[in-house]
Amino acid sequence: MATYFDTLKLHGVAHVFNSWADMPPVGEQLALTGSLTNPEFAGARFLLKPGRKYQEAVDLFSPYDKIKEPYEEARAATAELIRAALLKQAIRKLFIYVNNCLEGNALLTIMAMLEAQND
Repeated sequence: MATYFDTLKLHGVAHVFNSWADMPPVGEQLALTGSLTNPEFAGARFLLKPGRKYQEAVDLFSPYDKIKEPYEEARAATAELIRAALLKQAIRKLFIYVNNCLEGNALLTIMAMLEAQND
C-alpha cells in the first residue's frame, strides 16, 4: 500500500476511504501508514458494510425510513476523520458521503456519526 499512497501524495491526490462490499473497513484503511495523502482534503464514501452486496442491502433496508442495523465501526471511523480535520488539523477539508444502504437511513446515520465525534 505504501507505493499507492506515495504515488497519490506525489501527485497531490487524496485517497478516498471507501466502505464497500470488497473493501476493508474504513477504520482499517485509516490506520494504514500514509493513508491521509493530501493535507488539503480527504473524502470518505460510506456506501455498504464490507462484505455485504448492494442488492442484499437494498432488500434489507428498503424503504430507508429508519436505521435498521447500526454500523458502529463506520461511525467510529467517521468520528476519527472528523477529529483529524478539526482537532489534529491533518486535513483542511473533509468530504463524507453516506448511502441509505449503509444502515437504512443516511440522514439518521449522519446524525449518529456527528454524535460519535463528540464521544
